[in-house]
Amino acid sequence: MIVYNPYYAKIIEERIKAAQGLLDEIPAKYCFITGSFIYKTKYRDIDIFVVTRSKKEIKTSNKKAKVTIIDFNNLYSLYYHSISKSCIAKNILPTKPLKVTISDYWYVINEAVPTLFNRKNKYHKDVRFLVLYTEYFMTGEILDTFQLDKKISNFRNYDDILKYIKENVPKVMNRHRKKSYLKRFFYTQAGFYKDLRDYSAQSFLYNLTHSITRCIAHG
Repeated sequence: MIVYNPYYAKIIEERIKAAQGLLDEIPAKYCFITGSFIYKTKYRDIDIFVVTRSKKEIKTSNKKAKVTIIDFNNLYSLYYHSISKSCIAKNILPTKPLKVTISDYWYVINEAVPTLFNRKNKYHKDVRFLVLYTEYFMTGEILDTFQLDKKISNFRNYDDILKYIKENVPKVMNRHRKKSYLKRFFYTQAGFYKDLRDYSAQSFLYNLTHSITRCIAHG
């Protein structure tokens, strides 16, 4: 059993033994548990991740266990680097160099903004990728599950997250080296959103693209 805990976060001791029991049920060499189960008294799910090429469904005896399969091709992702940073693992986990682009980040923003407007007060899970990517491109730091939960809990409501996007996304884009490419890309994006501005989310994205191009032009 391997405990990854780079920031010495407080892990509930009895959960380590419970995690070992659950991971022993998994017929795979690389599997781990992260999330609220290992550091919160109350939890909703037990998040188990299995790194495998197998497509077979994996279950455990615990009904609260939620098993997610991660293909070896996804070990380069920011998502994997985040969830595996602080966890309890059956064995030493495989590692690959991180590969993440501005295009990946913009895709995450496009997914998160409409969800924010549609779900509003039930946004916590839906903005995890948004915050993870934003913090990475702002600071270069990969947040683990402990840090990510703490960051999201600081938002009082979805309006706070929209402000967070408005303030930080243009700054992130302005730091990107290929400014000529970004100008063309976001002018094109603005044109796409222009005819959809009757929708709140698309109107927000339209204004965001203009903020980005202005920031790039004056940056």
